[in-house]
Amino acid sequence: MKRYLYMAMAGLILCSLGACGQGKSENMQSMNRIETEEGNFITWNGKKYVDYGVIDNEERGKQIGIVNGDKKDQIYEVKGHSTDQWLISFYHSGEMDNSILMKEEAVTEIPKDLQSVSEFE
Repeated sequence: MKRYLYMAMAGLILCSLGACGQGKSENMQSMNRIETEEGNFITWNGKKYVDYGVIDNEERGKQIGIVNGDKKDQIYEVKGHSTDQWLISFYHSGEMDNSILMKEEAVTEIPKDLQSVSEFE
C-alpha cells in the first residue's frame, strides 16, 4: 500500500515539475511589426496599431504577445484600456528600456489619462 502511495506522490511531483518548465511565451499571441518610411506599426487580429508616444513602464498591464517571434519584443495591455484600441510595445534590451504606447489607427479620441503622453511627431 505504501508503495502505491509513494508512486502516486512521485507521479504528482513529476507532473508539477513538468508544468514549471513551460515558459509563459508559449501562450503569447503572435504579432507582426512592420517598419516603413512613415513609421512602425504592429498588426494583430486584423488591426493596425501605430506608435503614439513614450509611456511610463508602470502603465503596462499583462503581457499578451511577442513580435515576430522575438521573446524580447513584448506587447502588453495598457492598464484600464481595451486592447482593441491601445497596446504597449516594450523591447527588453537591458539598456534604455522604454514602453511605447501604440493606438489602433482609427482611434481619434484620446482618453484623459493618456493625454499626458507626449505624442510622436
